[in-house]
This record gives sequence, structure tokens and C-alpha cells, in this order.
Amino acid sequence: MKDVSELPTPSLRVARSRSEGEPVKSTKGRRARRVPLPEPAWLIVRELMRLKRPDDLLLTGERGGQLWRSQFLRSSGYGEASNGRRVHDLRHTYVTLCLARNVDLTTVSKWCGHASIQMTARYSHWLGDQADAAGLALLNGSGGAPGVRDDESEAAL
Repeated sequence: MKDVSELPTPSLRVARSRSEGEPVKSTKGRRARRVPLPEPAWLIVRELMRLKRPDDLLLTGERGGQLWRSQFLRSSGYGEASNGRRVHDLRHTYVTLCLARNVDLTTVSKWCGHASIQMTARYSHWLGDQADAAGLALLNGSGGAPGVRDDESEAAL
């Protein structure tokens, strides 16, 4: 499938969008972006791709056409499981979880297609004391730069 890659890392290419009843258009930022897939998501995507042709849609409705929002909500039971949260709130959760797991702000911003890093930084207020603890862990040597031993970091000071 042209918008799914396994190399260099499993990912989806987001280059266009289409709302129900509307024509295909470019993304809000007008640029394509690559969104890496964590292993659990990649296993699902790989299974969905198994019976698809290269030009098929990855997620489809019951008859093989585009999966519209209303179909997704109905068939997934999202309304009952969401506790009133919007589907778009999943995007906010994703950004917050990435930042909480120390994915750097620039990378998260790129994955989300944000026009500026300031847009992504808005989510950091949700991190609270957890962000301080993660920063201190890095400063205290329990999460230094890749390939640099703690004794090398201390010698540089």
C-alpha cells in the first residue's frame, strides 16, 4: 500500500483528508507527514494489509468503501466506550502520551503536522511533575544521550 511503509520504521504517510460528503483535500498544513507506528499498531496494520491491493484503502466500511466517521462510531461502539470524548480527543491523548514518554517536542510536532513547535508545546502543561521528574532523571545520569556514558558526561562538566 502506497501510504504504509515498513522501512526504515513502520509508519503511515498522511498526505490528504476527506470528510464525509466532501472531496479529497490536502491536510490542514498542506504537507505530507510520516507517522511512525508503535509495534501493537503495526501488527494490526500489517494484518489489515494482508488481503489488500496496493491502491485499496486500509480502513474500509462494511462494503469495502471508505470508512466514514459515522460508520466508525456506529460499528465500533465508540459512543458507549468514549465517556463523551470526541474522536479528535484521541489525537490530544496521543500527543500527551508521546511527551510523557519523553519523545522530544520537535519529533512529536513533526508527527502531528503542527505548523509550529509552539502548537505542540501547549500539551506540555498536562505533564506536570512527571516532566520535572523525567528532566531530573536525564540530568542525574539515568537517561543520558545515546552513546555517551555517564562518566563521559561528567568529565565534560
